[in-house]
Amino acid sequence: MQQYQYQQPSLSQSQSQIQQYQNREGELAPTLPLISQGLIKVDIQTYFQQYENLLAGFQPNIDLRLIPSKKGNSVLLTKAGAEKICRFFGLNYRLISEQPYLDFNNNIFHYSYQCQLYCNESLIGNGYGNCNNRESKYKNAYSPDILNTIDKMAQKRAFIQAVLLSTGGSRYFRQLT
Repeated sequence: MQQYQYQQPSLSQSQSQIQQYQNREGELAPTLPLISQGLIKVDIQTYFQQYENLLAGFQPNIDLRLIPSKKGNSVLLTKAGAEKICRFFGLNYRLISEQPYLDFNNNIFHYSYQCQLYCNESLIGNGYGNCNNRESKYKNAYSPDILNTIDKMAQKRAFIQAVLLSTGGSRYFRQLT
């Protein structure tokens, strides 16, 4: 069994990025949705340090996956990891289904979702996800058996995108396209 170790980007590597967010008074300007909403009252450096502390406890192949590549390894967030991030920030989510496209005569099925993240009834952010049976991993599956799978995959993609966009998780994770 191959084991992977998640190595987080250090904050020292991001000092120039943090400096660009300073406002005219020299204070760190709120730039992340959670900070700009006033729900987390910390500067960006503290915010990402707390985020990194959370990620340090993530378990490979449960909360995140390492995908080896010739271009460099990619760290992907799993649904379980996204759920942990939501609990950490006190976020709830709502999935909104768009009208699915189900063409049984031509064997074409498509599901789309929007995921909205909330904190104390305030909308923090959203993400979109879709899936269809013409994707390479689903194209040879028998249509009635695949409907639930592609429906759940679209929901998962929307949820993970909402978490990454709303919490600044794209700094640490990549989302498969």
